Order: sequence, then structure tokens, then C-alpha cells
Amino acid sequence: MRNLKIILLASATTFAAFQAAQAADAIYQAPEAPPMANDVAAPGGNWAGAYLGGAATYEFGKFTGSNDGRDANGLGGTVYGGYNMQSGSIVYGAEADLSYAGEDGSAGSTGGGASLKGTQGVNGSVRGRVGYDLNPFMVYGTAGVAVGNHELKGAGDSDEKLAAGYTVGAGVETFVTDNITARVEYRYSDYQKRDFDINGSTISRGFDDHSVKVGMGVKF
Repeated sequence: MRNLKIILLASATTFAAFQAAQAADAIYQAPEAPPMANDVAAPGGNWAGAYLGGAATYEFGKFTGSNDGRDANGLGGTVYGGYNMQSGSIVYGAEADLSYAGEDGSAGSTGGGASLKGTQGVNGSVRGRVGYDLNPFMVYGTAGVAVGNHELKGAGDSDEKLAAGYTVGAGVETFVTDNITARVEYRYSDYQKRDFDINGSTISRGFDDHSVKVGMGVKF
């Protein structure tokens, strides 16, 4: 009988210890690790470096002295090149371009009433650019110095001058591949008045111009 009591007591003690161990495991079970975040911010584009490109252009403007509105217009092309630096999302640098569109339009008339035709031929600019990287797009503004070759014709005579001025504009550029970019740009240019000699008479004319440029470039 005594042995039976000992066996029953040992069994009860073992069962109680087993139950306590299970309860402890349930209370102190290690929490699961939180899931890893999968959202990683997209890196900015690498705009830094030199680049070259070309664009098709549409230009429309007006010679002072004309009452025909912005009737000087032409289709043409441009080549451009520059260098970018980048600090975070800010892109900045310098760019130069050389263009030709052959814009022809009225330039008013001479003192004797003869009609004058004005033409802007080769033109170019040197500008600064500042942009904001939206990856893969960049929006930018640009401003600088412009120079154009202007010619006046009328009354059986012609004369041409180089005219300087300023140019300002804005554009959007994007990466097509790792080193190929595409852009759309608008610019306004205002050129100084120059004195043209037409049949011994001095004719003073200036020119202002709007241009839309659509192009592609290569980044090195």
C-alpha cells in the first residue's frame, strides 16, 4: 500500500511539472520577427557628365518695323552639347548650341515705301541650365546669351549683320536608355537692333524669336 501511494504521488508530481512547463512555453513564446520592408526609394538618375545631341526645330518670330505679326518662321535643325553636374536631385551645368532654320518674314519698308524682307539664318547660344531630377525625367530652365545672323533685302539691295541678345526657356528631358536621352524644349530669344544699309539708307531693325526643339542626345 505504501508503494502504491509513492507511485501515485510521483505520477501526480510529474504531471504537474509537465503542465507547468507547457504553460511557461505558451507565456514566453518568442515573438515573430516583423516582415522586412520591400519598399526601397528609387535612386536618382545619373545626369552628370558631358553630352552631345541634335534636334529638329520650329522657329517663329518678328522683325521690328513689321506690321504682319510673327510672320517670320521656318523649320530647321540644331546641334547642342554641354556638361552636367549633379548634387542630389539638383542638376546644373552649361550648354551651347548652333542652329539654322532660315526664318523669312516681313521687315517693314524703307523710307521710300519699298518692302523689306528679313531673314534670320545661322544662330546659336551659350547658356546655363538648372534642373530637377524626377527620375527618369528632368525638368529644367535655361538662360544665356544668343547670337544670330540677320539679313535685310529690298529695293534691289541687301545687307546682313550679326546681332546679340538674350535667350530664356524651359524643357523636359528623359533617359531612353542608360546613355541616350530625349528632350522637348521651348525658348524665347530677343536680339538687339542693328543698322542695315539699304541703297544708302540706314534701316534699324531688331528681331525676337520663339522656338520649339525636339531632340535626342548621347551622354558620355
